[in-house]
Amino acid sequence: MNLSHENKLLLYCAQTEIPAVIRNRVKELIKLPLSWEEILESASWHGISPLLYNNLKGIQETECIPPGVMGKLRAAYHGNLARNMYLYTELKRILEAFHEKRIKVIVLKGAALAKIVYGDIGLRPMSDIDLLVKKEDLPCAEKIISELGYLFEGIESPEWYRINHQEICYIHPKNNIPVEIHWHITNKSHPFRIRSFETDIIERWWEGAKTTDFSGSKAFTLCPEDLIFHLCLHFLKHRFISQNGAFSSKGAFLQTCDIFQTLKHYGKEGNWERLACKAKEYGISNPIYATLFIVREFVGKHDDIVHNVLSKFASVSLDKEIVRLINKRILIRESDLTIVPHKFIQSQATHSFKEKAETLLSHIFPNPESISNRHSIPLSSKRLYLYYLIRPFNLLLKYGKIIFVISRIKEDVILKRWIGGKNENL
Repeated sequence: MNLSHENKLLLYCAQTEIPAVIRNRVKELIKLPLSWEEILESASWHGISPLLYNNLKGIQETECIPPGVMGKLRAAYHGNLARNMYLYTELKRILEAFHEKRIKVIVLKGAALAKIVYGDIGLRPMSDIDLLVKKEDLPCAEKIISELGYLFEGIESPEWYRINHQEICYIHPKNNIPVEIHWHITNKSHPFRIRSFETDIIERWWEGAKTTDFSGSKAFTLCPEDLIFHLCLHFLKHRFISQNGAFSSKGAFLQTCDIFQTLKHYGKEGNWERLACKAKEYGISNPIYATLFIVREFVGKHDDIVHNVLSKFASVSLDKEIVRLINKRILIRESDLTIVPHKFIQSQATHSFKEKAETLLSHIFPNPESISNRHSIPLSSKRLYLYYLIRPFNLLLKYGKIIFVISRIKEDVILKRWIGGKNENL
């Protein structure tokens, strides 16, 4: 990769502890005339300011760094530490309420990673609390979270999320902490749908989950292989082929660090052969392998465990063009490059005019049940027809600038074809 000195510094420091060879490179870099304003902005954008501070503070050559820079990084670390302490206090309260009602819960993503994998909760930013419950426990889980003072938050109705999604979000009006309750990792309409959606993947996750202590409250965390599986899917889903067609590089460096630190933390404890087998079984060997390859290129070149895990995917071919496109998207610091509807991308990735037309028409004129759920109106209501009349105009206003982002759409089509071509059920 052709990286600027500023991006190289960020990548080198996107881990909890840098090896000696990387530390020497960091020492050389900070002696150069760097744009520290750019470094601070990018570090904040990608969520690695605390990691950058952690790695720079122990370098003797810090006199090369403007004092104000270290002050801002120090403030970012301590601010993140304070917020995370508050989040973990709230997590403890939530877990105790779930335990009292005998509802099992798996703690996902940031709340599990900061404490267990990073070892210092100040190093890993957290924006919310993600919990996985069994689908049959969802009504009780929602009742518990509501009784704790949390309010439903969503564009659609709660019923729509239960039918069409795999998670539902609540937020506390006073402490402003979002809590996402998951019951699956994907849904039937999602571009990252795994093979055999109705399989027992979640049941297997529960079987392999480990009991973990969260400040005196017991909950579950995913086993190493399932955790990597989930982090890879999360990385791809949110950064590169989102449902509404928009993507953001925000936090992408941090996500590569999540995967790398998880691999390092569990090391030989993880059954990485099982990870490769499960990826193949679910038809997502290529995306998982590509993600792990990117992690190695960004932060794991000097770590044996990453090379060992990649060796388990030896039979999987790597599409270098796909890797190039994903790397490009990680390095672009923009919140929302374009808003291109997923259905439009999907229509361009199909092979016949008829298929393209059918895909686009199904997006412009969805079935009545979808309209009913989306706008919370009865199927029998005549207002349903009104939404069918105004929907094309709303879509035109929302997506009328697509013609100006043709190159972006072409990239999306390439990625979509890659997923569809390698994994027809993804």
